Amino acid sequence: MRAKTLIIAVSLLIVIIAISGCTQNQQINSNQKESPYITDTQTINQPKTEGTYNVEISNFAFNPSEVKIKIGDTVTWINEDSAPHTVTSDSGNELNSPQLSNGQNYSRTFSNTGTFNYYCSVHPSMKATIIVE
Repeated sequence: MRAKTLIIAVSLLIVIIAISGCTQNQQINSNQKESPYITDTQTINQPKTEGTYNVEISNFAFNPSEVKIKIGDTVTWINEDSAPHTVTSDSGNELNSPQLSNGQNYSRTFSNTGTFNYYCSVHPSMKATIIVE
């Protein structure tokens, strides 16, 4: 009888742990939807805060790789990689961040129209564009 009770108690404990794990995953996924980072092209023209756009640096890429903004808007790059990265203009010095470690960010407010191509000076294959209209 004691063995049967123990088996039932252990089984219930396993079920409770499994259910709580599912609930935790749903909360994580829910939080991901609330992320302040723009992660797809459908939300690229809808800033989280009026006039402010975020570009996530992760998986050795700028995400999104192209952002269209208006004069006076601000773009903030957030390094989510474990490796350091920069935001460096292809030409000129419009964008010239220091080396950003994980969790650090760099912001720039654009006051002129134009197309601003940039890359990471540590990883030159990482490229992206800001278009100011």
